[in-house]
Amino acid sequence: FEREGQIQPLGINGEGLFKLLKVFSSEYPEKLNEIKAHLHLIDWFKELDVPKGLFEGERYVQITDRYLAPDLGYFDQSSSNEGFLFLLFYFSLFISDDTPKFFAIDNIDASLNPKLCSQLVIELAELAEKYDKQAILTTHNPAVLDGLNLGDDGQRLFVIYRNKLGHTRATRIFKP
Repeated sequence: FEREGQIQPLGINGEGLFKLLKVFSSEYPEKLNEIKAHLHLIDWFKELDVPKGLFEGERYVQITDRYLAPDLGYFDQSSSNEGFLFLLFYFSLFISDDTPKFFAIDNIDASLNPKLCSQLVIELAELAEKYDKQAILTTHNPAVLDGLNLGDDGQRLFVIYRNKLGHTRATRIFKP
């Protein structure tokens, strides 16, 4: 949230995420609502708001935890965990009309628990189809594979490795 990048609307380190959420909030509330619906993958998540009337340079979102005492209200992104921010980024990336139609996400499982990884892949596959996106996801976590539907030709699993000569090889894994 602190930096803006040259790549618009989202940079590879999350640059531009606040700006994109702000656009969704003011111009495309249905997209922000869709992101919120997907964020319910996290059991504690209740609400996400982009405050209006922020001062120049002020960048934060209000996140409500359903287990948080009501008198505490909300917290901002700096108090949320890294996994939540990754989900917010991924859903924004897939839902935005201004992001590329083809991209890659390295280590999609970073900062996420295994059960969440499986469900995330299922939901990202649905969003990819809905928004005409194609994504290459890398992982070392077998839980991510549990979210793949190898019966759907739009979802494919490849094992990438180097042979004894150091040449990179890819082998497609089919549904058993």
